[in-house]
Amino acid sequence: MQRTYLMNSELPGYNEFSHHRMLVLKILRKYPNRRIYDTETSKFVTLADVHQLVTDRVPFQVVHSKTGTDLTRSVLLQIISEMEEQGHQSLLTNRILEELIRFYGDRMVGLMAPWFEQQILQYLAAQDRLKTQFMNTLSQPYTTPENMLKQMMEQYRGILGKNSSSNHEPDA
Repeated sequence: MQRTYLMNSELPGYNEFSHHRMLVLKILRKYPNRRIYDTETSKFVTLADVHQLVTDRVPFQVVHSKTGTDLTRSVLLQIISEMEEQGHQSLLTNRILEELIRFYGDRMVGLMAPWFEQQILQYLAAQDRLKTQFMNTLSQPYTTPENMLKQMMEQYRGILGKNSSSNHEPDA
C-alpha cells in the first residue's frame, strides 16, 4: 500500500483557511482499461466513488498505473462532464469554457490559475461565514411578540425604578 503524507497547505484546494495537520494522500491507480484502483482498499472504484472522495474532502491523487503520471485533473474533468450529462446544472457555461481555452495560448495563463483558485477559495470562505452566521441566527431562541413586550416593559420598569430612586432626596 502506497501512502504519501502531506500538510494540508501542500494539497490542491487547501489554503490558509484550512487546518494544518498531517493527512494521508490516497493514491488511486488508473489502468489502460480505464479502471481505477484504490491502493488503500485494494479494490477497483468507479467515478462515482472518486466523486464521493471529492465530496468528502479526502485528499487523493490518480496516477497512471505504469508511468506514474498524474491523471487527477483529467479524472476530475471527467467527473464534471458526467455530472453535466446526468442533468446537474452546468457551472462552466460555454462562454466560460471558450474563454478558458483562449487563456491557454496566453502568457498570462501562469498567473490566471492561482488567481482563479484564490477567488474560489475566498468565495468558499465567505460562504462558510454566511452559513455560520445564518445557523447562529436560527439557533437563537425565538421569542413571541408577547414575550418581547414583557421584556421591554420589565426593562422600562427597571429604568423607571432606577430613575425614581435616584431622584428622591434622603430625609434629613
